[in-house]
Amino acid sequence: MTKSNMRDKIEEVGIHFSKRRSNRDKLRFMNRLASRLKAAGRALQMIEAGDRHVQSHHLVCGDLKKSRIVFLAAYDTGSRMLNPGYRYTPLDSRRNLREEMKNIAGYSVMTLAAAAAAVLLTRALWGGTALMQALAAAVDAAVLLLVFRWMKKPDNKMNMNRNSGGTAVLYACAEDTSRGCFVFVDNGVMSNQGFYETAEHLENREVVVLDSIAGTGTLFLACREEQVKRAEEMASAFDCEIRVLPLGEEQYQNTPLEGFPNGYMLTAGEERNGTVYVRHARRPSDMDLNVERMEKIRDGILKLI
Repeated sequence: MTKSNMRDKIEEVGIHFSKRRSNRDKLRFMNRLASRLKAAGRALQMIEAGDRHVQSHHLVCGDLKKSRIVFLAAYDTGSRMLNPGYRYTPLDSRRNLREEMKNIAGYSVMTLAAAAAAVLLTRALWGGTALMQALAAAVDAAVLLLVFRWMKKPDNKMNMNRNSGGTAVLYACAEDTSRGCFVFVDNGVMSNQGFYETAEHLENREVVVLDSIAGTGTLFLACREEQVKRAEEMASAFDCEIRVLPLGEEQYQNTPLEGFPNGYMLTAGEERNGTVYVRHARRPSDMDLNVERMEKIRDGILKLI
């Protein structure tokens, strides 16, 4: 079996299609991904979910009904985080939600402050000379552009860990084999919505979520406490060091695995006080890459299916 060039997949997902937050950008990427997988002879299915406010398009490669184990990765990307000290916690959804709310509030405050400053400046300059009036108009135009940008929140164009790396590995696996099942999950980065939606179609199958696997740090395979033995069996298929991380039921329910009875998460980061942190996520500095280990992850997944 000829294996995909991982560097090519990383470049394609993380550079050429690095923005995947707007519906237009996600559609561009989905068209590219589907065309490549169809060319490889793969069976594809689109699962559509959501409501009139947020719509999701999940691409399934393989047979959901026949596959014993299903691999998933969120393919969408998030907005840029304002807090320079932000650390993503793949196994703490409540903390991530709090940080998301803080980020939204931060952009809202910046938008209101800019609008208020523009109004005050316009009042101060508008009664002056024609030059002052032109200056006020120019400032207003600049502020309007900033307000529009902050209202929609800027895309984070560099996103190797969240989650171009996981998407690239899943892409390579789906292209390399006709066995197994791979799901590219929409709306799974800024919230867990996409994972809840896909869980409805996977019943009791084993599920492995690839999240933040591009960088360095320790590679963890998180699971329920009673699934440790199975997780150790899975970890043995990979030619790289993986630490099995058992989660209590409350911890498990506080992850994207919540809707999956038999869920596992493969993620890389630094553990402190029982919490796994991923540095640079949702920041312009999210460029950490361990290509050799990503290739080993791909090879391990191909063994498992």
